[in-house]
Amino acid sequence: MRLIITEEEKDEIINKYKDNTDSKLLVYLKRHFPVRQTKIESFPKPFRFIQIDDKSRNLDDNKKYLVNRIFNEVEDEFTGMDKNIMRRTIKYYIDVNRFE
Repeated sequence: MRLIITEEEKDEIINKYKDNTDSKLLVYLKRHFPVRQTKIESFPKPFRFIQIDDKSRNLDDNKKYLVNRIFNEVEDEFTGMDKNIMRRTIKYYIDVNRFE
C-alpha cells in the first residue's frame, strides 16, 4: 500500500524535524543506508528500498520497524548522542526519502 499525501502534508511532516536532528548522523545514514528505487511501468510511483544489514527493505514498510533496525545498527557508533535525537534523525531520513 502506497502512502498518498499532499505537498502541504509532506512539508508539515518534514518541518517537524527542523532543529531536532543531527547533521553528522544524517551524513552517516546517507553513506551506510543507501536508498534505491525501482520503477515498474504499471505503477505510477517507483518502489523505494533501503539497505539495512545487507538486506533491501521496502521504504514504505512499517516506519517504526525500520527506525528500530537502523537505530540498533548505529547505536554503538554514536554513543554520546541523545537517543531521542538519534531516533528523530533516523525518522527524518526515512521520511525525506519516502516523500521524494
